[in-house]
Amino acid sequence: QNMAGLNITKSLNLAVADEIASLAIKAAKINAFKPISVCVMDAAGHEIVTKRMDGCPAMAYPKISHAKANTCVSTKSSSRAYGEKYLHGSAGTEVGPATFVRVINQISIVGGDMAAFQGGILVKEKSTGDILGAVGISGAAGDEDEYCALEGVWKCSMADALVTFPENHDCKTLK
Repeated sequence: QNMAGLNITKSLNLAVADEIASLAIKAAKINAFKPISVCVMDAAGHEIVTKRMDGCPAMAYPKISHAKANTCVSTKSSSRAYGEKYLHGSAGTEVGPATFVRVINQISIVGGDMAAFQGGILVKEKSTGDILGAVGISGAAGDEDEYCALEGVWKCSMADALVTFPENHDCKTLK
């Protein structure tokens, strides 16, 4: 929005971000997934909350969950879609070296803080389509990470006012 020369952005607040992270962890526990780390970001790519389950390795997974969420707000898409665009191409076939080099360069330019695989979802306001933030999860299998992120948003107190990208999950290991 542009109002008298000002840009006004909306964002998830701390209470909702914390709720999403806790619900994502609950989904991992219910389904007996490996321990996960969850990062919820605002629309500008700033971390609101990060939570790491007991038993989730502290060095890698919080950074990877951050990179997945950052990919979403940076590309206005999901981390899965970003990966598919550059690793599989529009026809679903493998891409050539030039395209692969392009994605590696993009990730390098942002200091490695992007991920070209599933586990990061975009969160939008349903009524306006405005991006409110993103959720990135790492620690379980990629489809499980993405499922937990979606569950966190779908079950939060604001769920009726939100829409996610992707809209559905591909997880086949649910309990």
